[in-house]
Amino acid sequence: MSSDTRVRVFCAIAFSCIGAAIAPSPAESQLPQPSPGPAAEAQASAELSRLIAGLFSDTSSHMRMGPTRTATTADSARAAAFVVAARSALNQYVDVKVAERDGYYRNMASIEDQPIYHYNSLRNFNAAEQGKFDVTKPVSLLYKKDDGGQLRLVGAMYAAGESAAPEHLDALLPISIAHWHEHVNLCYPGRSGGGVAPARVDARTVFWFKLYFSITSADECANAGGQFVPVEFGWAAHVYLFAGSDDPRMIWGADDAGNMDVHTGHPGAGRGR
Repeated sequence: MSSDTRVRVFCAIAFSCIGAAIAPSPAESQLPQPSPGPAAEAQASAELSRLIAGLFSDTSSHMRMGPTRTATTADSARAAAFVVAARSALNQYVDVKVAERDGYYRNMASIEDQPIYHYNSLRNFNAAEQGKFDVTKPVSLLYKKDDGGQLRLVGAMYAAGESAAPEHLDALLPISIAHWHEHVNLCYPGRSGGGVAPARVDARTVFWFKLYFSITSADECANAGGQFVPVEFGWAAHVYLFAGSDDPRMIWGADDAGNMDVHTGHPGAGRGR
């Protein structure tokens, strides 16, 4: 995998690349003037958080939902066994410092207000791209801040290559229960693609995120001076195995507050129990 591809793959989940190295474009004349002060930065950060959360909805134009079918008893048993194995292996990462020690690092580290914090592993991303799947080695660990502002482990994300067939996805995690999805029709700033997250969040950062999130075609992306990516990395599935519940509907489709975090329209979640 080339260095450019490696950077883009690693930014896939939260699209941190969009905030970086903005190429000149006609939109620059519309840039808002940044307002100084902590209150303005907090407002911009909150707005950016809402934008990112919207990308994870199954109604997003950048989301392609995977195949599904009615769950069977065997599917539910297999999913339950997966959760038991994953919990046993990943419980050590309740302490985020242990995750960092093992090579996981926070995506979009400069953005404090995120609905879900992805701690990604480049090594595990590379293994998934090569067709390897290991319950003990998710591509991302998922954290959420509690009321005291501390990061709490809520789940993990697993991945498969872009070319994975439905039967292959089903063999990894039952397609009737897991919410397999792809991030599609993305536009990165600059012709080279990739980059790093913005050092600070202000009105200009939000402007650029809105611009690039609104683009869904190669022509629009070219006009904005960007690089169009039809499919980013491949298939992925979130598993909220530390969300505080044994309910499959929580584990496979909700956050730790009981809210459907992503993919609420998936008909298979929790069925076949």
